[in-house]
Amino acid sequence: MKKFGVLAIAFVLGGCAAEAVISDLETDKVIVQSRLGTKPEDVAAKAREGCALHGRMAVPISKQCLDNYCFSANHLFACKEQR
Repeated sequence: MKKFGVLAIAFVLGGCAAEAVISDLETDKVIVQSRLGTKPEDVAAKAREGCALHGRMAVPISKQCLDNYCFSANHLFACKEQR
């Protein structure tokens, strides 16, 4: 029975799309939400995409886990003017 439980968890986690999505976007900040398995470079690319809408560059500020196991997280980026 334990084996089934582990397989079920792996299936659920493996079946989730590990992608980054913009959950909040303003002129001076962007919050990108990710799930377990999302590559850090995908999170950064999504933040750059969001900040670029305002002609700015993305600078990472912080990461906040949304649950006890960090299966999903919010990544805060500042949108700074390009020099």
